[in-house]
Amino acid sequence: MSDSKYFKGYIGNVFRMKFFLIIISLFLNQELTKGDKQLNLNQYTLVKGPIVIEGIKANASGLTYSAKRDSLFVVLDQPQRVVEITFDGSLKRKIDLNKFQDTEGIAWVTEDIFAIAEEGKCNIVLTELEPGDGGVSWKKSKKLTLGIKVNPLNGIEGLAYDPIKKSFFVAREKGSAALFKVLIPPVGSKENPISILMTVAGRGLKDISGLHYNSKKERLLILSHESACVVEADKYGIEKSRLSLIGGQAGLKQTVIKAEGVSLDKRGTLYIVGEPNQLFVFEKKSK
Repeated sequence: MSDSKYFKGYIGNVFRMKFFLIIISLFLNQELTKGDKQLNLNQYTLVKGPIVIEGIKANASGLTYSAKRDSLFVVLDQPQRVVEITFDGSLKRKIDLNKFQDTEGIAWVTEDIFAIAEEGKCNIVLTELEPGDGGVSWKKSKKLTLGIKVNPLNGIEGLAYDPIKKSFFVAREKGSAALFKVLIPPVGSKENPISILMTVAGRGLKDISGLHYNSKKERLLILSHESACVVEADKYGIEKSRLSLIGGQAGLKQTVIKAEGVSLDKRGTLYIVGEPNQLFVFEKKSK
């Protein structure tokens, strides 16, 4: 074989090897990027709790985190009220929800705008919770009526907001527990929101009691008090990890009873509220 043919063959092999390595590198990078989206709830452990929340005697029904205020907001049912608290459960302020009914879920939207779920009416109510104590009016708030079959004892329970897609996630509690993505009509439109059933999400759970959506990682947290767990699902509702809330697991001495709300803050700390007035704080184990 001539030197010319040999070196041409050698160069061709080197080129093919480099091309192969580039393809492998791209594939691995894609897989690593997918892995970066995982919250890995199974790696979380209790660091505080149960903490008795100040300003609440009973009926803590939902939880959300406001990045603007860097604090937690708990919605109560009976009395209809929102309570802003610190990460250790200390009271910041109380906001009465005048003429609201069956307030079972809350989600921070933007600035001082929050969404509140009314279970039996199957409404999402958008209202502004301005700084300071006081109250807000149901009549003056914007209502989104959802076309989801519910009844007063089994209505919408969890509520989460996707700030990228400008859409909501809501859950029907039990019996026929289900998760829906809610598309909001354009501003000024007279059309009703469109509720799309997510058939996979929450499958196998006895009920759904709370929701949280992490838009950065495109991950939905699904809380179930009857199944005593939090499920991490992707944006399609496929389960990726799970945190058990049963005593003896995840640093818990006892099972979290009646878990009603779940949220993550900007640091990745996980919070759960349970009836009557308890707060649990979880952090990811350091490697």
